[in-house]
Amino acid sequence: MTVRMQRGYGRLSRLGGLALILVSLLVSLPAQAKLLYRWINDQGATETSHAIPPGLVHRGYEILDGATMRVLKVVPPQMSDLEYQQKLKQEKALAECEKALDRVNSLYETSEDIDQAEVAAMQSLQVRVQNAQQNLTNARRQLELLEVEAARKERQGETVSKTLLANLEQANSQIASLEREIQRRASDKEEMALNYDEERRMFQVGNCDAVRLAEPGLLSRN
Repeated sequence: MTVRMQRGYGRLSRLGGLALILVSLLVSLPAQAKLLYRWINDQGATETSHAIPPGLVHRGYEILDGATMRVLKVVPPQMSDLEYQQKLKQEKALAECEKALDRVNSLYETSEDIDQAEVAAMQSLQVRVQNAQQNLTNARRQLELLEVEAARKERQGETVSKTLLANLEQANSQIASLEREIQRRASDKEEMALNYDEERRMFQVGNCDAVRLAEPGLLSRN
């Protein structure tokens, strides 16, 4: 056999080997690429097929390896708009709870620490209320003096000056502002008591149970 013939047989042998490899790949590929879908139909029964009805996709389904029937992926049911909004609300509440819990654990080592912090905060708030009440008393006295002066001028037929009128308006505005502040301080006291009660409860439980702790807005103090 000549060298040329040997080379020809060698080339044919290599081509034959490649052909066998390609054939084996083509045979095995469909089995590997074959996928099945499994879902629950309207009657509550399980169905498996090469395609899932489009109208049932939103209910969720499983993707299977057609050769081994192994579950490759589980596609969960699609959430409705209401369910999605509820999910977002729960996630937000949990994040707020975890943030608040971190703050509580960083501030207090014992429940007594919370009690002492509440007493100090209440005392500080009471001082602010007393200051506002004293300022309100002074503002009312000042208003009375201004009103007396304005009345005296009117009785004497004098014109009430613009400066006096401006002082009267300023005194009334200051009184209204102080009255609003005192009312706000009363609300602050109630909210503060609720917050410290919530901090005690959170400190004792020590976790963000979604039912008992994740209540948006309760632990909003920084």
